[in-house]
Amino acid sequence: MKIPSTLFTLAILSLALALRGETVAPPATTTTYHVEQNVTLSGIPAGTKTVKWWISIPNDDRYQDVLDFNAVSVPGTWSAVTEPDHGNRFMLVEVAAPAAGSLTTTVEFTVRRRSVFTEIDPAKAGPITDSHRLLFVDELRKDAPHMRATPKIIKLANESCGTETNIAKQAALLLNTVADYADHYSKDPSKPKCSVGDAGDCMTNAGGCCTDMHSMFIALARARGIPARLQMGYRLREVNEGKAVDAGYRCWVDYFVPGYGWVSADIVEADAPNGLGRTRWFSGLTDRRLWLNEGREFALAGRAVTDHRVNTMVIGYAEIDGVEARVLADEAFNLPSQFTRTVRYTEIKSAAPVAK
Repeated sequence: MKIPSTLFTLAILSLALALRGETVAPPATTTTYHVEQNVTLSGIPAGTKTVKWWISIPNDDRYQDVLDFNAVSVPGTWSAVTEPDHGNRFMLVEVAAPAAGSLTTTVEFTVRRRSVFTEIDPAKAGPITDSHRLLFVDELRKDAPHMRATPKIIKLANESCGTETNIAKQAALLLNTVADYADHYSKDPSKPKCSVGDAGDCMTNAGGCCTDMHSMFIALARARGIPARLQMGYRLREVNEGKAVDAGYRCWVDYFVPGYGWVSADIVEADAPNGLGRTRWFSGLTDRRLWLNEGREFALAGRAVTDHRVNTMVIGYAEIDGVEARVLADEAFNLPSQFTRTVRYTEIKSAAPVAK
C-alpha cells in the first residue's frame, strides 16, 4: 500500500521523536480545498406532497474558514438555518410534489483547513472549578442520550484514573482506555459498522463506529468531571483527490484542559495500524478533514416530528410528508439508509510569490 507523502513524513518524524523520548509538535500545515458535495435522498414514495430536507454543510470553525460557497443544483427552494443550541448551520431544502423517487442537492465550496497539535505540560494544567462547571453545563451532562455516565462507565473511569487528579493526565488515561478497550470496525471487521453511536453499545461490543468510540470517551470524561463534546465531519484523504467518492464520515472529540482550552482528539486515527500514533492524535488533528457540526441532539425548527431531537447530522435529516426518512440502514429488513453523499475535492495550490 502506498503511504501518502505527508503522512509518511509525519510518521517518520513521530518515530524519530519517540526513539529520542521527546514530544515535539509536528509542523503546522494549512491546506485549501475546493469541494463538490452531492447529497441524495432516496426512497421517496410516489404521490409525496412535501419533502423537508436538512443537509450538513461546512461552516467556520476554529481551524476552518469557508472561503466560498455555491448551491449548484437544488431540487426545490433552499435557505440557511441555524440550530439554536450549538450554533450549527444547515441547508434546508423544501420540495413540493417531487416528481422523482430520489432528489440530489449539489453544492460547491472552498475551505481552508489548519492542522493543530496542543503540546500539554500536565504541570501547567489547572483544575476544573465551579466556574467551569457553570460555563460548561452541556459539556458535562452525565445523562446525555447515548453518552450517559452509567454505573459501568463510572466504574471504568475511576479504575482508569485511580487517584490521579491532574486533568491532563486523566484525559490521557481515558483516551488510552478507549483505544485499548475498543476497536473501530476498520481495524476489526467483526465490530458493528452502522449504529446510533452509543457509549453503552461500545462497552458491550468493545468497539464499533467512530461515534461509538468517541461517545464512550465523552461519557468517561464527564464521569470524571472533564468537559467533553463531539465534532462531526469527513476526511479529505490524499488518495481520493479528484475522485467522486463516498467520503463516509468521521467524528472526533474535544476535551477541556484549563490553561490550554479545548483540545481535539481522534481515537480511531490514534489506534490505526501504521498511522501517526497516539501522541499525534490524542491532542490534535491534521488538516485533511472537513468540519460540519458540533454536538448531538439537534433542535431543528420546522420539524413535524417533535417527540425527540435529531441524534446526529452525519449527512442530514429529512421528513417526507411529515414522516422521518431512514437515516440508518435497517439490517433486520435489509433496508439501506435513504441518505447518500459523494465528495470530489481538489487542493488549491498557493500562487508563487511575485519577484520584486
